[in-house]
Amino acid sequence: MATIDLSQLITAEDKAAVAREAKHAAINVERQRRIEAGKLIAGTYVTGRDEDARNLTNLALAAQMRIAGGDTSTLTTYRDGNNVDHALTPPQMLALWQQSSAYVSDLYAASWAIKAMDPMPDDVTADELWPSH
Repeated sequence: MATIDLSQLITAEDKAAVAREAKHAAINVERQRRIEAGKLIAGTYVTGRDEDARNLTNLALAAQMRIAGGDTSTLTTYRDGNNVDHALTPPQMLALWQQSSAYVSDLYAASWAIKAMDPMPDDVTADELWPSH
């Protein structure tokens, strides 16, 4: 007589959970791709690779320090994702960082909204699901 090991049984719920986890992973990949691809902000192409984000954050911190010290005119060169140099004042540098940060926050919010959809869309990379870049 055959013995069935019920602990090895895969249920419909198990299959749905695996599919949901795979879809969530695909959403995370797409979110990261969009962060790294970046966005054109006020004529400046800002990318979101780790080193680019760190550089922009450090430049924004320096801009904040200048502004706090009353300096709103010293120019800082920011080389964008297209290798174009931009001479930015401290307020411009800070605004660039703020808008870039807001875009990343919007991408995270979109990814959470997509994950909350029931059912989730077949194509989680569809532009209409994400903030414009």
